Amino acid sequence: MTKNHLKYLNNQDPWYLGEDIPDMDLFFGQIWLSCFVNEFSRPGGKAYQKILTLFKGYHLWFYYGEQDSKEVGDHLVKKFIQNPSFTIKANKEIVEWSDKLRYFAHYLPQEYLNEYSNRQLWELYQRHDEIHTKYYQWGWLPVAVDMFHNNLTEKGKQYLRAIDVPEDKVNEYLVILTTPTKKSLIQMEREEFLGLAAKIQKDAYHKKLFAQLFKEFREHDAAVYGLETHTPEYEEAFEKKVSAIKDQIKIQVLKLIEKHYLKYYYVKYLWIGKDGIYTFDYYLKEIVRLVGHNTSAGQTLKKEQREYSELLVKRKRLIKKLKIKHPWNILFKTWGDFMVTKIYRRFAQIYAVYRMQPVLEEIAKRLGISIMQIRFMLTSEVGAALLGKKKVNKNILRQRTKFCVYYLEKGKEKIFVAQQAKKLAAQIQSSVQAEVSEIKGQTGCVGRAQGAVKIIIRASDMGKMKNGDILVSIATDPDIVPAMKKAAAIVTEQGGVTSHAAIVSRELNIPCVIGTKIATKVLKDGDLVEVDATKGVVKRI
Repeated sequence: MTKNHLKYLNNQDPWYLGEDIPDMDLFFGQIWLSCFVNEFSRPGGKAYQKILTLFKGYHLWFYYGEQDSKEVGDHLVKKFIQNPSFTIKANKEIVEWSDKLRYFAHYLPQEYLNEYSNRQLWELYQRHDEIHTKYYQWGWLPVAVDMFHNNLTEKGKQYLRAIDVPEDKVNEYLVILTTPTKKSLIQMEREEFLGLAAKIQKDAYHKKLFAQLFKEFREHDAAVYGLETHTPEYEEAFEKKVSAIKDQIKIQVLKLIEKHYLKYYYVKYLWIGKDGIYTFDYYLKEIVRLVGHNTSAGQTLKKEQREYSELLVKRKRLIKKLKIKHPWNILFKTWGDFMVTKIYRRFAQIYAVYRMQPVLEEIAKRLGISIMQIRFMLTSEVGAALLGKKKVNKNILRQRTKFCVYYLEKGKEKIFVAQQAKKLAAQIQSSVQAEVSEIKGQTGCVGRAQGAVKIIIRASDMGKMKNGDILVSIATDPDIVPAMKKAAAIVTEQGGVTSHAAIVSRELNIPCVIGTKIATKVLKDGDLVEVDATKGVVKRI
C-alpha cells in the first residue's frame, strides 16, 4: 500500500498529539489504534478518520487529526446530552467487556505451550485481539468525549454558568458533582490493604516483630550503607531484610498477605512488563513499613471512609442546592461512574497483557525472532507466519523495533520505516519552549500546594519521590500510585476529568491539574512550583 492510497494522511487537518506513552509496543497498541478508525463508530456513531503513531523503540506517540478528534468529542457530547441513558449503557458495557477480557486472560494457558500447534497459538492470539477490540469500542467512549479537547468538561462548565454558578466556583462544583458514587478498584485495594494492616497491628506479637525490624533497619542497615529513603537500593535492601523473617511470621498472617498479593500482584505490569509485577515480599515490606511508622491503619481507614462519605453527602446537597435538572442529573452521575469503570477496565487489560506474555514468547520462539520483534508484528502478519502463508521479514522487524511510523484509516494500515518514517515524523513533531513560568490545565481535584517537582513516569522513577513533592507525569497509571500517595499535588500533561490522575487525586484528596500538554517538557526535577488546582494553574516560584 502506497501513500497515494491513503485518503487522509496528507489532508489539511493538522496532527494533534493524543498520548505520549513510554513502554508501549505495537502488539498492544494496534488493538486500540485499529479500533479507533474501524470499530469505534458502532456504539458511538463516529470513528476517527486517521491516526498516526511514532515508535522509537518501546516509546509511543500517537496523533489524531486535530479537527477530526474534536469532532468525535463534540459528536459524543451531543449524543450523551440527547440520550443520557446511553452513558448508563456504556458503563455497563465497559464492565461486561472488562469481565470477558479478564475471564479469557484467567484461562489463558501459561505452561506447556510448546505442546500447542501453530494454529492453536494463533487462535489464542486472535481471540485476545477480538475481545480486547470489543472492550475498546466501549471503553474509549469516556476518553474520546473529554480527554483531548475537554469537550464534556467545557459543556459541563457552560451548564453550571447557565444556572448562575459563580465563575470562581465552577471548577470546584464540577469536581463535587462528578464525584464517583462508587469506589474504584484503586480505592478498594487501599482499603483492603489498610484493613489487613489493622488486623496485624492488633496482634501484639506481629506488631512488636515488625516494629523492631523496621527500627533496626532504619538505624543500622540503611544508615551503614548511606541509603537514601525509598531509593531503589534502599527498597531492595529493605525487602531482603523483611524476607529474612518470614519464618517468624505466623502462617495465618502469611496467608492473609498472600491473598492480597494474589489479587493485585499484576497491576504495575505496564505495558511490556518493564517493571515486572509486585511480589509477595513487596506487600510484606509495605506492611512492615506501615507498622514500623507506628501509623494506625485502622484509624487511617476510618478517616478515609468518613471523608469519602462526607464527600457524597456534599455532592447530594449541592445537587439539591443547584436544582440540577435532566439530562445533567444523569450525566454528572455517569460521569463519576466513568471514573470507576476506567480503573475497572484498566485492571482487566493489564491482567490480560500480563497473561499474554507466555503466548508471545512461544510464538517468537516458533518464528525464530526476539520477543521485541514479535511485539512489532501486525496481527495479520502473526497469523500469516504461524499458518505458513508468509515468511517473517526479520530485517523489516529490526527496523521497526528501532523506529517506525504506524498509520491507520478505515480499512487500511501501513507501517513506514527508514527514511519514509523519518520524513513523516519530521512533519508532525513540534518543539516546546523550555522557559515557561506558568502552565495551565484542567482541575482534577481542587486545592493548593507548593513543593519540589519530581518527574515520575514509571515505577522505576518512584525512588526519588519524597513526601510533599509535586508529582509531575505525562499521565499516571496504577504502577505509580505509591508515589502519588506521597505527593502534595499532582500535575499531568494528558488526561481529562475521567483520567487516572483525576480519579486517584480525588480519592486521596490531593490537588491535581491535568491536561497541561507540556508539564514534563518545561519542568524538571527540583523546580519549585505552586499548584493552584482550583484554577488549573501551575507557577514556577
